[in-house]
Amino acid sequence: MNKIEIGKIIKSKRLQKNLRMDDVAREVGITRVTLCSIENGKGNYSIDVLFKILNYLNISINFEEQAKETRRRATRVNSVLDKKINRFIVMCVEQYAYSVNQSSSSVYSKLNEIGVIKELKDDYEDMHGMSTYSLNEYIDKRLSRG
Repeated sequence: MNKIEIGKIIKSKRLQKNLRMDDVAREVGITRVTLCSIENGKGNYSIDVLFKILNYLNISINFEEQAKETRRRATRVNSVLDKKINRFIVMCVEQYAYSVNQSSSSVYSKLNEIGVIKELKDDYEDMHGMSTYSLNEYIDKRLSRG
């Protein structure tokens, strides 16, 4: 549920109870302009203000369902990012293996053993824009330090 949906619910309940904006705003300690913004799904307001309005109008909203949906969306976003990171790591391993004429699996094993795979994953945001030459140079340095 987003601000627009919450605003529609508040407005609908207020009208159903035949209450004026001024009256609701005064009762919950906000201005009419603030209530108008909330009902229109705009503006910034605290959770305290929201709960005062919901309580005054006797509105019950199940935020647990909203939390579940937020977690589902976050999982989808993280899955997409994980796929990008994994493709980046595969590209790094394959490019390096090709440049040193070794198998990808042996390069991966070495890099994983010394923690480079974890570094590539953890530093993806900084490293994914580097050139192949720079990435190979980075891997060379890490392998020489072991």
